[in-house]
Amino acid sequence: MKRNFLQWLAAAVTLVLFAVIVTRSLAGAPEHQESHQTQAATTLPRVEVNDENGQTVIHLDPKTQARLGIGESPLKAARERKQMTLPAMVLPVQNLASLVSAYDAAAAQLQKAEITAKVTRREYQRLKKLYSDQQNVSEKAVQSAAGVYSGDEVDVRLARENLALAATAVLQNWGEAVTGWMAHNTNGLQRVLRRQDVLVEVTLPPGGPFTAPSEVEFNLPAGGRAIARLVSAFPQIDPRVQGVGYIYVTPARPGLAPGLNLIVHFGVGALTSGVIVPSSAVVWLHGEAWAYVATAPGRFVRHWVPTDIRAPGGWFVAHGFAPGGSVVIRGAQQILAVELMPTRSSQPAGGEGDDD
Repeated sequence: MKRNFLQWLAAAVTLVLFAVIVTRSLAGAPEHQESHQTQAATTLPRVEVNDENGQTVIHLDPKTQARLGIGESPLKAARERKQMTLPAMVLPVQNLASLVSAYDAAAAQLQKAEITAKVTRREYQRLKKLYSDQQNVSEKAVQSAAGVYSGDEVDVRLARENLALAATAVLQNWGEAVTGWMAHNTNGLQRVLRRQDVLVEVTLPPGGPFTAPSEVEFNLPAGGRAIARLVSAFPQIDPRVQGVGYIYVTPARPGLAPGLNLIVHFGVGALTSGVIVPSSAVVWLHGEAWAYVATAPGRFVRHWVPTDIRAPGGWFVAHGFAPGGSVVIRGAQQILAVELMPTRSSQPAGGEGDDD
């Protein structure tokens, strides 16, 4: 009985102590919470909306800029041409390999026929001379040698015609430059047949206001970009895209398989003045590129960056940015996060203006 009473008394004391602790915690919570909120509010950057032009201006004091790792750089002036984009395709070269093999076989046959004709011509001339001197050989032997030589000359003529037909087949399928590679057995042809280089067909619109550029740029399947150099006009027509075809050559890279569709880029028209927005300055929002410009010390405004004209190290922009203007190249993503904070409003955060 006494043991049960002691257990009940211990439980009652524990309950009373728990109630006291909870009461004190609740009593002190508002003061602690208010202090924490005030401290956090004073460290939040200011964000305001400029009603005059609808731009959102981000205010960052020097301490906040240092904490976010903000770095700026002046925009460099540049001149670029308007970018044209066209469809392209990596060409299979099995047909080219077969045509080259047929050409090589015809060339070998011609060489063999010419050697044979050279031998029989000498034999005919020897017998003819002997017969003319003192008729040391019979007339029949001379006539027989003449017949053999004449037949060999026919073989040479036929072999030349076959070689010309083989060259014409290459010309009709691959154009003048590739035919020249084959005729002179150049290293360019060997690189293509060994898959060290690949050929790319670029289709220009018919009657376009520009000629085929000497170089085009295209995106690689594994990322990055590459340059392809013009070879010659391509005599075949892509049935999917009606236009004028041109062959370009580029070093083989992973993913550049025959039949792969590509989009190539190149500049056309007159040069336009603008700036280069560095890639490090660009942040992406809803599928579009943006960059933060410093309009004044500690004041940043987000500007849209068109990405239709690539440039070394970034994008060429003709409007919306001024040469020499300061753009954020480090910490732009952090500024975007500040701008998109759901608690941001048009009034300063941190209690400024709150006199109550």
